[in-house]
Amino acid sequence: MNARQPSPGPTFSPDSHVEGFLDLIARLPDGAWQIAGWVRRTAQTANTPVEVVVLCHGQELARARADLFREDLVVPGRADGHHGFDILIPDETTPIAEASAFDVLILPERAPLPRAAHLLVPTSLAIRGAVDVVGRDRLAGWLVNETDLTRRLGISVMVDGSLQHRVMANQSRPDLRNIGLGDGRYGFDVLLNPPLSADSDHVVSLICAENGENLPGSPFHVPATRRFNESFRSHVRQTLGSIASGQQREQAIDFLMGLADSLRQQQGRDDARETATRQHQLARRKGTANLAPSPFRVLFIDDRAPDPTRDAGSSALLSHMQAARALGYEPSFIASVTMPTGSVVRELEKLGITCWCAPTYPTVESLLRTQSNAFDAIVFHRLSNASRYLALASLYMPGARLVSSVADLASLRLERQSVVENRPELRTAAAQEKVREHMAAWASHATITHSPVEADLLGTAVPTASIHVVPWHIPLAPAPRPFADRSGIAFVAHYGHAPNLDAAKWLVEDILPHLRNHAPEAEILLVGSAMPDSIMRMNEIPGVQVLGHVADLAELLRSVRLTIAPLRFGAGIKGKVLESWAVGLPCVATPVAVEGLHLSDELKTAVVAGAAGLARVAADFYRNRDKADAIGEAGREYIRIHQSEATVCAALGRALGLGPRALLGHPHRQTTE
Repeated sequence: MNARQPSPGPTFSPDSHVEGFLDLIARLPDGAWQIAGWVRRTAQTANTPVEVVVLCHGQELARARADLFREDLVVPGRADGHHGFDILIPDETTPIAEASAFDVLILPERAPLPRAAHLLVPTSLAIRGAVDVVGRDRLAGWLVNETDLTRRLGISVMVDGSLQHRVMANQSRPDLRNIGLGDGRYGFDVLLNPPLSADSDHVVSLICAENGENLPGSPFHVPATRRFNESFRSHVRQTLGSIASGQQREQAIDFLMGLADSLRQQQGRDDARETATRQHQLARRKGTANLAPSPFRVLFIDDRAPDPTRDAGSSALLSHMQAARALGYEPSFIASVTMPTGSVVRELEKLGITCWCAPTYPTVESLLRTQSNAFDAIVFHRLSNASRYLALASLYMPGARLVSSVADLASLRLERQSVVENRPELRTAAAQEKVREHMAAWASHATITHSPVEADLLGTAVPTASIHVVPWHIPLAPAPRPFADRSGIAFVAHYGHAPNLDAAKWLVEDILPHLRNHAPEAEILLVGSAMPDSIMRMNEIPGVQVLGHVADLAELLRSVRLTIAPLRFGAGIKGKVLESWAVGLPCVATPVAVEGLHLSDELKTAVVAGAAGLARVAADFYRNRDKADAIGEAGREYIRIHQSEATVCAALGRALGLGPRALLGHPHRQTTE
């Protein structure tokens, strides 16, 4: 046992107004520890007892008032001697430790009480180390005793003179082992929670607890964050504007690019919540904290931000992002081709979807690189994005589940187009697309398709692929107006899509003449975006109205008697059909337009192959209210069952790898599949 020795005299800086020593750290025969010493203030309140706290490896064990009488501490006229403390720490409450693991702090300052000379480890201890990371929320590095590689050293973290953390440098560092430093378990990684305030300067000291020596570079000065204001911007502009030579400009560009990359890395760490993730990992490893699990994060990638008024693919993407959020994920989105506007970003954020974009993330690769390992799943919407980014995602997110979402099989669509339009060259393009589709399905952990027909084709071609049929949610719209108040047959489409352009021409040139024979009063309404001149000129044809894009499609659908989907080729599930059913309208369609839909017998009566048959059935529904209402209600029933939020959530959960137990705990677990 160490003998207690009086150690009078101030031990702090002259302006600290505190003096004292830690005199005794002793292991008792019964396994308990005895911690003793003294502390008092030097101001007029010297006889007011000071409170102290005992830490072991940074964990608080006990508190006490330094009010025990010690005759050696009496200073006539100034101190009455009631300044001692003697604390007994039971063995069962003490972590496995040695004397150097203990600290005594003065409260409320949390300033460490110095040890008496006989308690100090000789300064000849051969320490070697480095500080690799100094940030507002994290400190990391390593420390080793080269004279005894089996001994682990302690690190005291001082912030502005107060002891904030005490850790052992015992984390695995393979890089140290590889250079011959013992087993390499000399690392430390300290998470500052809360982080250092950005409003003031800080001094951070990393000290070897055994001998009181600072680690290399310590203490570190962490300056306050300066405001990025117009004055600063003006200064930078003037400085850069004064550069005269090409060499200096090149140096300036290199410097600014380096700074921009550094800022992106910092922002990426913040956006990825790197500190919180490390805290959870550390808590799980130690089993000492009851932290709630971090939500899973899923990233969606598409060419541009979803716009449900543009195409069915956008509706599907938006629905899947909302379903992921309902499943407990944190969904986020980045556009690979066209950056979203500020208003679009705000609309997505209102739905709880984070939108990554320039200037921090100007490309998909910049996001994957700076937020490496931050996502649990990545969904590539459309084959083009799967082809571009699957390999990059595997590199930067090796632990993420990679999911390819196929809007439709382009190879199937091109093959059918080549037959309808008698264009052999499209068969070559179809074969190339098929290879890309199969490679994406093979390289992904899961592949999403909306059509069971296409799921079967992919599954047959790539037997090892995990194929999931995932619909998208379509809400039921208000019922249409009374039958007598409605008129017109609408064809709704995105006319930049080849099957829709062909369908519009077939409708006007071949189907409309037959329709005039059965229902001459019926008018064709062409509705949608991206109309070429060839479609716009159809407005001159009797019985045809070219409306183009309409702001409120649901209201337009409520005003017509039925819709028509005269597709001669194509692939995937057709949003135009489902949207008609959601309103309660009949949709007269070709077989390819309803491929992949599980039709009731009633809905099948609206499916016809030829131009004459389409015209005849359309005229029948146009004039017969009872038939139209029955088909409309059958369509609404289909939407209720197959396009519900519950069905989408369950199907998407399986594609994202959620097992039955996880889905059972979800409010949308009931499914009709």
